[in-house]
Amino acid sequence: MSGGFAQRKVGFRDGHIGMIEVGEGPVVGYLHGMLGNPGEHRFLTELAATGRRVVAPSLPGFTGSSESTGLRNLHDWVVATSEVLDLAGLAGQPVVASSVGAMLALEVAAVRPEAFGALVLIAPFGLWDDDDPVNDPFATTLSAQRRLLTADPASSSSFFDDPADLAADDLVEHGVERYLTRTAAAQLIWPIPEFGLGERLHRVQGPVTLVHGSADAIVPPSYLDRWVSRLQQVRGAHLVDSAGHQAEFDAPGEVARIVADALA
Repeated sequence: MSGGFAQRKVGFRDGHIGMIEVGEGPVVGYLHGMLGNPGEHRFLTELAATGRRVVAPSLPGFTGSSESTGLRNLHDWVVATSEVLDLAGLAGQPVVASSVGAMLALEVAAVRPEAFGALVLIAPFGLWDDDDPVNDPFATTLSAQRRLLTADPASSSSFFDDPADLAADDLVEHGVERYLTRTAAAQLIWPIPEFGLGERLHRVQGPVTLVHGSADAIVPPSYLDRWVSRLQQVRGAHLVDSAGHQAEFDAPGEVARIVADALA
């Protein structure tokens, strides 16, 4: 493919997954967080500008993919994520994974150590401390959830705002995709995003780089140290100033540079 931004659909079970590809060079995957892959969001192009071909599949139910039917529990999600990685050609490749995607990437790595060449994890879910709990992003209004996901609400406009030039039918589809994405994310982390991952982290063998937004209002920045202490091959841990939970939306250029350095 050329270095341009390309979107396509790939058959998956009884439906499809959406796939975004941009850039040229060695492959790096991107496994999205709670915002999914809403169009040409800037992090993907910033990462491609570091000399990589970025492959970003959408998990079932998230933006660009068909609804997540048949995914009843975490085990089903882990199996589906493993299948999606294979369909995207990402097995054994370095992958950047964010939020709920980072939690699933760690779960896959725990049962399939060869799944990733390296991992860059942005504010993963999966650990829990009663004295420093993770915030529930679904126990609030849509506008308040937006402020929880990114420090600057404008950073997540590609997900929350309807483009002014869309036709009426496309506006409806955009709204439906937004609803399904929020539903799929809630299925993964509500009411408490703790499924015993900490007991499986010793199985994660590959090199890991950690990234966390200093203004994360969902997973407290203090969890960065918890991940460092629990994972075996941490190559770096980065706190991104003024970035929220999905730091790659608030600070796409800075996070892309961290990824490029980690994979150099």
